[in-house]
Amino acid sequence: MRKNFGSKPYLYPQPVLIIGTYDEDGNPDAMNAAWGGISEANQISICLSAGHKTVRNLLKSGAFTVSVADAGHVKECDWFGIASGNTVPDKIARAGFHVSRSEFVNAPLFDELPMA
Repeated sequence: MRKNFGSKPYLYPQPVLIIGTYDEDGNPDAMNAAWGGISEANQISICLSAGHKTVRNLLKSGAFTVSVADAGHVKECDWFGIASGNTVPDKIARAGFHVSRSEFVNAPLFDELPMA
């Protein structure tokens, strides 16, 4: 049965956004941003909580990347949301991912995720 929710800013399915940062020692970090989406034609919005290592890195460096997960890497991208960089510093390597430095900001791009 169809239900009318009215005019709401809902987008389902939601994209899985992977946020990439470097810590103060240059180690890459990734997190799965559960809440994010398109807010303008050239702008996205993401909601992040302060307890994440990625957020601390972002606030210190002012730089981050946003990659879009794909179907071929569901498990790995889910792992980025399960494992905390606070307790699992090598979670990118454990996921089998590789990084390259972005040419635009001082933050990592994930070689396995083609859209960033």
